[in-house]
Amino acid sequence: MAKHDALRAAPPAKKIVYPYDALDDLLYDWFCWESGYSAARGYSSVDKSFAMAGSSRQWQGTSEILEETVTKWQMEQVEACIDELDPDLRLAIRIEMSNRQGPAVWRNPRAGSLQPVMYAEAKAKIAPMLQKRGVVYE
Repeated sequence: MAKHDALRAAPPAKKIVYPYDALDDLLYDWFCWESGYSAARGYSSVDKSFAMAGSSRQWQGTSEILEETVTKWQMEQVEACIDELDPDLRLAIRIEMSNRQGPAVWRNPRAGSLQPVMYAEAKAKIAPMLQKRGVVYE
């Protein structure tokens, strides 16, 4: 019987399940918003004669325009709060959001197995900062 026990495969590793709340959704939205940002280049990407031209909003409803404006403001506030965090806590948020966006292959070299603890600490520190800036998430 011991021979069969030795051949039995080890049970699969348990996946860590984090407590999930509205702040996680807000941070994920910020991460996706930030991923769409392209850094400034050393040269202009627009023609000078059309530099001030913008697309018309005539086909958007008032609610769409308002939601777009509020979302942009909210993401800028989240970004400012994240920039105020310690580098280790910023990294913990970025690693967690990268893993939630796709395959969970990203690891935090500074935290190691304490990544869930670092992420929880980052959430605890950023929540009052967001509240102070008037960002509401529910």
